[in-house]
Amino acid sequence: MNESAKWKVTGTLPEIYEHFVPATMRAWANRLVDLVELKPGKRILDVACGTGAVTHLFAEHNGNNGQIVGYDINPEMLAIAQAKLPNIGIEWQLGNALELPFQDGAFDIVTCQHGLMFFEDRVRGLQEMYRVLAPGGKLLVLVWGSIEDNPGFLVAAEGFGRYAGIESGNSIRGMFVLGDISQMRSLAETAGFQDAIIETVAAQAHFSSVEEFVHGFGALIQPAIDEATQLALLTEITTALQSYVNHEGLIFPMEAVLMHVRK
Repeated sequence: MNESAKWKVTGTLPEIYEHFVPATMRAWANRLVDLVELKPGKRILDVACGTGAVTHLFAEHNGNNGQIVGYDINPEMLAIAQAKLPNIGIEWQLGNALELPFQDGAFDIVTCQHGLMFFEDRVRGLQEMYRVLAPGGKLLVLVWGSIEDNPGFLVAAEGFGRYAGIESGNSIRGMFVLGDISQMRSLAETAGFQDAIIETVAAQAHFSSVEEFVHGFGALIQPAIDEATQLALLTEITTALQSYVNHEGLIFPMEAVLMHVRK
């Protein structure tokens, strides 16, 4: 039996995830922070903060004014987040988003970027984030849009599905399970948000190359494929994404769904 191919992106899963932050998550973090219209002295909670893409931006904009908390269930993610800017004024807290350890009305702004789809109970997660929001405060939740509106990821899901098995393709597709606006509206209504604003927002992914993009997903998924299959996968995805490649690298459109709630 041939030995499984190696992937050029290495590290623990949180370290591999961090590989995607400059290429995809930072663009969304910029959009989310801009939408908040941040003012000094605000109390901010970033739920499912991961390695801190949004949380760090809040700190850069807010300086030492107010309070900023990054909250996540994964200690390795939090360790990476804290190590990137160890001396900045962010409180990093470990815990489950379904049981936030904060008093009612403790924050003026609550955000959650690309985390809600992974919650075991999405309605309860939304209700918890709303509970800790102060009167007049803002809750902003961002999830991936439809995979059909995220062409780079659609090509990756189809390619990995063909060459590495259906489970590999579905692991990519799983990121996009809340990509229907009507589904997000139903979640909002079930959570008790009658006046939630739900809309699509756009950004761009920017990888240095198709190879970097493919190897990043391969490192995350770790499919047991040999080098010949890996090369065929890379060749197919490179061909499919050629129209998105220029002298700056691989650049393709992304779409997300934003839920905006004011208390």
